[in-house]
Amino acid sequence: MDEREFRRGDVQELTDFELTVYETVAEIDKEGGAADFETIERLVDAPEEDLWAALGHLVSINHLHSTSKGYQLGPHDWAP
Repeated sequence: MDEREFRRGDVQELTDFELTVYETVAEIDKEGGAADFETIERLVDAPEEDLWAALGHLVSINHLHSTSKGYQLGPHDWAP
């Protein structure tokens, strides 16, 4: 597997809003699930365009992965 798949952006570059979105996905993922957009939208209660922007950024820096079932955590070095 390519080592770039394991690289993530620095958490310090995330906004408070992006951290909220990340933590929302992490809560769902720790139970073994994937967070679909509608669930994230309901739990975070923010404008759709802001959510899409945050999710896009989190995926682009490898903090989240987009799957057919929804969003899940990218590679991380902490235990659930």
